[in-house]
Amino acid sequence: MNDVKKRIDDLRKEIEKHNDLYYQKSAPIISDSQYDVLVKELEKLEKDYPEFASKDSPVRKVAGVASSSFAQVKHCVSMLSLDNSYSKEDILKWYERTVRNLGQKKDLNFIIEPKTDGLSVSLVYKKGILETAATRGDGETGEDITENIKTVFDIPHKLSSWIKDADLFDLRGEVYMDKKDFDTINEEIEKSSGQKFANPRNAASGSLRQKNPQITAKRKLKFLVHTFGKIQFYREFILNSKKEKSNDLLNVSSKYGLQIRENGDCFFAEQIQFLEFCRYSGFKLQNGICLCKTYNEILDVIENMTQNREDFAYEIDGLVIKVNQQSYQAQLGNTNKSPRWAIAYKFPAKQALTKIKEIRTQIGRTGVVTPSAVLEPVALSGVTITHATLHNFDEIERLNVNEGDEVLIERAGEVIPKILKVVKKNSGGYFKPPQFCPSCNSKIIKENEQEVAYRCINPECPAQFRRHLIHFVSRNAMDIDGFGDVVIDQLLSKKKLKILADIYALTFDDFFELELFGQKKADNLIDAINASKSRPLNKVLFALGIRHVGQKAAEVLAKRFKNMDALFNAGIDDFLKINEVGETIAQSVTDFFSEPEVRATVDALISAGVNMTEPDSDLEGSQFEGMAFVLTGELSKWTREEAAEIIKARGGKVISAVSKKIDFVLAGENPGQKIDKAKELGVKIINENEFENMI
Repeated sequence: MNDVKKRIDDLRKEIEKHNDLYYQKSAPIISDSQYDVLVKELEKLEKDYPEFASKDSPVRKVAGVASSSFAQVKHCVSMLSLDNSYSKEDILKWYERTVRNLGQKKDLNFIIEPKTDGLSVSLVYKKGILETAATRGDGETGEDITENIKTVFDIPHKLSSWIKDADLFDLRGEVYMDKKDFDTINEEIEKSSGQKFANPRNAASGSLRQKNPQITAKRKLKFLVHTFGKIQFYREFILNSKKEKSNDLLNVSSKYGLQIRENGDCFFAEQIQFLEFCRYSGFKLQNGICLCKTYNEILDVIENMTQNREDFAYEIDGLVIKVNQQSYQAQLGNTNKSPRWAIAYKFPAKQALTKIKEIRTQIGRTGVVTPSAVLEPVALSGVTITHATLHNFDEIERLNVNEGDEVLIERAGEVIPKILKVVKKNSGGYFKPPQFCPSCNSKIIKENEQEVAYRCINPECPAQFRRHLIHFVSRNAMDIDGFGDVVIDQLLSKKKLKILADIYALTFDDFFELELFGQKKADNLIDAINASKSRPLNKVLFALGIRHVGQKAAEVLAKRFKNMDALFNAGIDDFLKINEVGETIAQSVTDFFSEPEVRATVDALISAGVNMTEPDSDLEGSQFEGMAFVLTGELSKWTREEAAEIIKARGGKVISAVSKKIDFVLAGENPGQKIDKAKELGVKIINENEFENMI
């Protein structure tokens, strides 16, 4: 019995530790399925040994706690968490139990909503004005994040129509981050040598818990409604509305199934009606919401969504299945922590166990040392995995990982797998940063303790120059087609490239003597090099690899200064006058153009005939003003980047996902699923010839 009690105590401590990592620190170290295994084991032990059960056990309360870093807010109605399920058999048991407990109701139906992987929040409006926003916390009390929530673009600050007369309107939803915005943020963090977010959920949670709302505002968070909390009117308002019989409240209540009691409390007849009312009030809803009546229909939705989960612009980690009718929800009731009328089906985890064969270090173009793991091959999500990211050496220390360790890896979407945890240690300690550069043998240092990155400080490091060459010729930079890694490595080995401008001194003979090069291939590459000389200034700026300056920042700087000489003559105050440029970029650009080596590099490129000006566009802001395009498939007349530049130069926007807000989908060969989505939504699809006629 002592062993049982010890196991129960250990499980409680471990679960509370993971709750803190997940809800407070936004840095989980195990997967949801692993967490649920711990919870189910504790639930079973407490059920089998009730003498060791406890009222404050983590299995009897909503996970999480309101952080002391924020003011605390008492929820109007408890924010419960959902019971999780990982099998269709569990869903069948829940379905049969629900039908049985409701007495085989013939009108019973279920609503299925994709489960957004974000942070649950409560929004409270009083007289139509957003008053407070709070995290779930422990279900009864959450953190006051009102100022940060006000920076989320698609959350209305003020509601119109009859809801503005409500004394209180409380609704719940999920704050999340799109995959593309998550990738962009991590790229920016990586450039500044910061600690990258592990996934979009952590990024959304961490961004929402910022003490500075201005930082939150830059994170492009979004919001989707999923749960009704409470609506209440003053009793006198209800009585007057009934007397007048013309108030908006009475007109809308029938349309959205709003039931109004004499005391002013309100509820919706169905979950689907509540969601449609929220859309009417200015909120956004999930894509893919379905209504079902039978288990087989539920099963069909589960199978379809599991296959198509990657089509969403944001991460979904499962589905939420709810009884649609509110009266039946009330009849089923809740446990201490979860509603009996809803259950979450979690998608199969994209995880596997393997062993680390080797940890390699790579030097980037800015000298940052990046570690990665070479794995024993393992099948995962339909592919064989041999490598995993380790981000940086702080992450290695946190994981306590080393060569020879057995690890759990996870693959989300199409990204490189990451290591979640060490399952079995087969070596002592964790892998330490190298003391000397693997390329040039110069000393590796950490420039300051605030930085995560270790760097090689030798500006002539061959590995840095190689990475810089790869970046310089890449499609989004100087776009020299055919000038890939293999070509660069051969030219470096023959000592043909010592500075960037050497690219433009290469001759036909230099290429013709390389492996797998014939006359046509050599001619094509010479033509591509010559064509790159006419690229606009924004491409050159991006190609130069200025720290913290991505494509967008390069475009902004080029548009503002127009030529390279103006950039050399500008000071930090000139850069700070630009709305899109903050202190970090301004300082980085100032430092960059003050270096004599940079002047020498640019002068050599000018001597080679490279353009250093940004052309004016007389089409800017005209033809496609206010229009949005999606590009898909293989274009033959332009690259996608070139087509995007044409659209943006004419005032249009290029969006990655198809929605009703899109004006045109420009489709090339093999366009994929975006075409199907466009047809479904009635978005106009055009081919290259039609696009050419338009411009």
